[in-house]
This record gives sequence, structure tokens and C-alpha cells, in this order.
Amino acid sequence: MLSLFHKLLTDFKSEWQPAAGSYHQQPSIENGLKNIPAALQTTDGSLNSCLEYLSETYKYAAESAEQTGLSTWPKQFVHADWHPGNMLFRDNHVVAVIDYDSSRQLPRIIDIANGALQFSIIGGDEDVSKWPDYLDESRFKRFIRGYDEVMLLSDAEIRAMPWLMAEALIAEAVLPIAITGQFGRLEGTAFLQMVQRKVYWLTHSAEKLVALLAA
Repeated sequence: MLSLFHKLLTDFKSEWQPAAGSYHQQPSIENGLKNIPAALQTTDGSLNSCLEYLSETYKYAAESAEQTGLSTWPKQFVHADWHPGNMLFRDNHVVAVIDYDSSRQLPRIIDIANGALQFSIIGGDEDVSKWPDYLDESRFKRFIRGYDEVMLLSDAEIRAMPWLMAEALIAEAVLPIAITGQFGRLEGTAFLQMVQRKVYWLTHSAEKLVALLAA
């Protein structure tokens, strides 16, 4: 469905000027990380270590994505918030896609990587310490194979994907916690420590995930 969405919008032009930016190389993420201790009202050493790791890894992931040539790839209209909650399903089929207020012009892989993350990440109950580090590799592979059924991804786009997924995961967690000290109903420190574990797994499994798509 995402691939069809992108195909239909490949050459779409509009007088409306969409907002710029995305989770990739977003300066507000670094600012958000700096604001989190105040939002959580703590100077806990383990939190500072976690924030330092997320900051350095966010920069490294962005640089790794850029090394694939990302900044030179064509831009088009994308959804920019592709996750199961923005789809309506009937009989296990997507019948509608909603929530277009994040739409903007970006290289399509930024949309695809976030979608792959959202559809393959594994959560759990409110005890986030029990959430697994790894993502569901079967769902990840099926998401990308589904995309390829309409339009094929390039090898360079596939190489960029794990790094963009790491950026997207960090960005999604940092901004709300920097403002409220929480992620929804979940306490901020524990959630960030869970994100750290998942980001570590993603970045250290980048080659494995790329190879999985080549299999």
C-alpha cells in the first residue's frame, strides 16, 4: 500500500508548499536530548549515559545514511507518518489511509524506513524493561517485499534503511519526552533506556537486515 501511495504521487505537483524536514538529521532532536534532564527533573548518571549514547548514535546513523547518497536522491510527496494506527483495515486489508498533516516532500526511503520500523517493532505491556531489543525480522522482510511488488527499492536505499530506522526510533521517543517527561503514559527514563537497547540492536544488526532483504 505504501508503494502504491508513492507511485501515485511520484510526479504530483502542488501549489501548496509542504513543511520541510523529517526525523533525519533534525536539529530539534539534539536540542530535545539536551532538554530531557530538565523535563524529567533529574541528573541521574544512568540517564545522562543513555542520552549521550542516543545523541552520538543519532549523529552516526545520520552520517551512515548520508554516505549512501541519500541527499542526492529525488524528493516526492510522502505520508511521513506511516504506521498501523493511520490505516483502516477490513478483513486484513488496508481500505483507507488517514492523517496527512505530516505530508511533505522527501526522498521516499525516509517514509519507507519509518514504515518498516513501525510495522516490525515489538512492544509489550507497560513494563518497557521487558520489551525485546530485536524487531520482528519476518514482518520487516514482508513489509519490504510488499513494497517491491509495486516499485523496486535500489540497493543504496536498502543500505540506508537500518540507519534511518535508528534515527526514526530516537526521534519518535525524544521529542515528547523532552516536552512532557513521558512517552504517552510511560515514564520517560525507562522508555529511553528501552529505546537505547533497540537502537543498539538496530545499528549492530544493520548488515544482517540488509542481507535479509537480499536473501
